[in-house]
Amino acid sequence: MQARSLSFTFLVMAVLSAGAAPLPSAEAGEVGGMDLTDLPEESRSLVEFADRALEYVRENGRERALEEFNDPRGQFVVGDLRYVFAYDSNGTCLAQPFRPGSVGKNQIDLRDENGFLFVQNLNRLASQGGGFAYYVRPNPLHHDSPELKLSYIARVDDDWWLGTGVWLSDVSAVFSADARLDLVRFVDGAVDYARENERKRALEAFNDRNGSFVDGNQYLFAYDFDENRVLAHPFQPDLVGKVRRGGLDIYGFAMDPSVETGLGGIREVAIDGTGLVYYMYLDPARDTTPAIKLGYVRAVDDDWWLGSGIYPAEGDQLGAEGASSSYQPPATKEELAAFVEAAASFARIFGRDLATKDFMDLQGPFVRGDVYIFAADFNGTSLALPFLPSAVGTNRLDLQNSEGVRINREMRAIAEDGSGFFEYLWTNPLTGGEEPKTSYVTKVDDGWWLGAGIYLRDEERATKA
Repeated sequence: MQARSLSFTFLVMAVLSAGAAPLPSAEAGEVGGMDLTDLPEESRSLVEFADRALEYVRENGRERALEEFNDPRGQFVVGDLRYVFAYDSNGTCLAQPFRPGSVGKNQIDLRDENGFLFVQNLNRLASQGGGFAYYVRPNPLHHDSPELKLSYIARVDDDWWLGTGVWLSDVSAVFSADARLDLVRFVDGAVDYARENERKRALEAFNDRNGSFVDGNQYLFAYDFDENRVLAHPFQPDLVGKVRRGGLDIYGFAMDPSVETGLGGIREVAIDGTGLVYYMYLDPARDTTPAIKLGYVRAVDDDWWLGSGIYPAEGDQLGAEGASSSYQPPATKEELAAFVEAAASFARIFGRDLATKDFMDLQGPFVRGDVYIFAADFNGTSLALPFLPSAVGTNRLDLQNSEGVRINREMRAIAEDGSGFFEYLWTNPLTGGEEPKTSYVTKVDDGWWLGAGIYLRDEERATKA
């Protein structure tokens, strides 16, 4: 990270999945209560460029403005680095000078390289007045390498909004599948614990620095919905019991809900039930230099929520160690079901495209010896089959085993009803021999399902007999 980022002297928590209070124009000299002169050049230039675009809309109208924004040689394209993009309130792209094929397409479900629904986030941010946001996209200046982008969003009116951005190429912001899976399991496990125990007992456990919910740099934070009062933070116990509102980081990101409106902050994601966020936080592994984190938050109930986050370095370390050293293949039906349900939760959070890509990685966390995640849509098209990649994209609904059983039809029927086990004969890709297999399958959503299976060993067959 460059020297400008070393000037952070306070705890920062820039939330990418939520918005700040409505923002005045640059002419007013403030952004969300922060004087423009307090912002770094990157942020100031974004606000000024967006204000210039807003003024052009006011003077020329929507149609003429969109023509100008879409012109790669127009006044709102500055070199290869700065341009204006625009969307309507439903997520349809209205302007993108370097990706004209996107214009006219609804991209509300578009995800970034970490599975974050960034257009939904920007749309929500605009509905709250506008503000700054992070997301990760391919940088065409660096051979489409995925990089962190800082954008400023401005609402034009109730029907559409515009934005502009700058690359933060020096900030690592890509997270491995191993790290993302661990994050999901960590938070999901904490939510299960909180729901199974009284709130007081759960918060005591979450606040215990020596407890089972603190693992190195990974820990839980918890807040109430009513006031955004801190309920748990094991490394900053002085925050517990305090209400957090209106905080901004050095780039102008919303840390917490707005003082004026109560909108914004990570809480906005938790209100939806579950979701991903990006935020800046002091990284103890880097001499407390602020670094981007990927967070996952969930509501426990109607009263409070919790979450956790990971640094990119943690993902790099996991990737270097390799999945086989971190995960053991499930050996029982209970472990198999837990493995599959974790994969389904992972897929719902990070989206089908990224999840199936991760499922196909033979060195990733979803391939464990001869146990692996397979996936298909409900029409029978294979979406993930790591040991037979040539089959992905083909329809395997009528595939039969040696006994004539159409196994994919049988498993699909189970998934359509929710989840369950299915026993059949199948060829083990590691031995080449046909063996009895038990699979557990579950529905991800109305479009697709996934599962995994374990081969029954001799002693297991004898026990079943």
